Amino acid sequence: MFRSLRNAGLAVVACMMLSGCLSMKFYVDPALPVVARTDLVAPAKPQSTHVLFEFRTKGSANATATSQLRGQVVSSVAESGLFSSISPATGDESAGQLKIVIDNVPLTDNAAAKGFGTGLTLGLAGSQVTDGYTCEVTYTQAGTTTTTTVKHALHSTIGNHSGPEGLTPMPAQDALNQIIKQMVWNALKDLNAKRAFEGA
Repeated sequence: MFRSLRNAGLAVVACMMLSGCLSMKFYVDPALPVVARTDLVAPAKPQSTHVLFEFRTKGSANATATSQLRGQVVSSVAESGLFSSISPATGDESAGQLKIVIDNVPLTDNAAAKGFGTGLTLGLAGSQVTDGYTCEVTYTQAGTTTTTTVKHALHSTIGNHSGPEGLTPMPAQDALNQIIKQMVWNALKDLNAKRAFEGA
């Protein structure tokens, strides 16, 4: 799931035997605006929609992550209140189609080497890795397609390294869930502003 973080983690595994347990802490980047439920105004006549989701790593499809995260993505769409019903598969031809593609692209160069170096120094020279996420959302209904793109980032520290100033560390899964919901809701808010969900 966290491909770049996992690469760094694999490099550290052998070192952990020498250095003991090196803790990893995760921080959600604060740059992307937080969208509240009240910011998402449902159309007068909410439409049904199919939700298609794919997770990619450096542009390549990641089937395992797609399977693991699909539920969170669909749940985030459902919680928005913008649609009358949600379906992960096609069926009703009158329903809209919401396609969500999230691509995980490491923003920190040579993450594995950083993790390895942290292990060799017994955690004293901790390191920080940043993962970038690009979320492209496309909504199609009655022959009309509207697209928007949202970007986010996740910072992680290994060993004795302070996190980004002002940010509170979170468990890995909680951090990823927050990133997904923020990206999806920001994208839905943008599409809503473009009147993409008003129906035919």
